Amino acid sequence: MSCQDVRVIVPVKSFEGAKRRLAPLLSVRERATLARFMLADVLAAAIVAVGRQSVAVVTSADQVADYARRAGVGVIDDEGAPGTNAAVKAGFARIAARRGGPILALASDIPGVISTDIAALISTAERSRVALAAAPDDGGTNALACDMAGRIPPCFGPDSLARHVAAANAAGVRPVILLNRRLGLDLDEPHHLMQFLDQATSTQTDAYLRSLKLEERGGCGFEISAPRQAICAGSLAI
Repeated sequence: MSCQDVRVIVPVKSFEGAKRRLAPLLSVRERATLARFMLADVLAAAIVAVGRQSVAVVTSADQVADYARRAGVGVIDDEGAPGTNAAVKAGFARIAARRGGPILALASDIPGVISTDIAALISTAERSRVALAAAPDDGGTNALACDMAGRIPPCFGPDSLARHVAAANAAGVRPVILLNRRLGLDLDEPHHLMQFLDQATSTQTDAYLRSLKLEERGGCGFEISAPRQAICAGSLAI
């Protein structure tokens, strides 16, 4: 697939060793399987939003690359990037040389995301040049959409939302922040799994987590409550 087709990139380091903060609840093998299912759900939403030919996974892990190819999406080699920001930069650099138009970097651990969320990020970036999806728990960012690759540098990680806003302001851009429960919930900590299952989604991730019967695992303080109906959605220009 040519980079000129890509509109959504998903950086993924590896499946093995993923999600170590979930170790109190999940084994190494379960965490690796969860990472695959989360990626599957994110890719499925992106494919519906922009088409299979416009989605690529950024990775240097053979297992992840093989999985992406089986899913029918592109693969961009991150050339051994040491972290998410370096991987996104590598993806943006490849795309910037081949195409114009909006580009979205999307986290691989937000399995509740749906196609309309992705479409909203891209269309907002077309109008406002930069759109961000907030991760409220740690002040982070789960998605960065720009009207062109490289509009602002990626600053993913805890407290990165403020850094992204500052980078956009420095570039003369007033970014739009999308406040959305699906985009905002990345599965990093055991309590995030409970919050995700409360949403009762029809995702592969939901089915897998329920198959593990997490509420029966003693000493984890894990309890699945009744599904919550309210979805927080909106936007904020800064």
